[in-house]
Amino acid sequence: MSTNSVHQTCNHPARDVTIVTLGSAVMALAAAIMVMALDGDPLAALAGSGSAFAAAFSAGMGVLAYMKRTA
Repeated sequence: MSTNSVHQTCNHPARDVTIVTLGSAVMALAAAIMVMALDGDPLAALAGSGSAFAAAFSAGMGVLAYMKRTA
């Protein structure tokens, strides 16, 4: 990293990040329930819920970044 580079930090309030995290957790639980309802094994439920959490969290943080840019 050079001395002239601009370091970008996350300037989202903790409240917004908490809301995104909780929403992602709900999506992960819903994914796990769906996999178990379809008679999936526990590893598949864990993988599905982890993937759903990661996708929902990254999408939520992307929305927060977009809202910060436009506001």
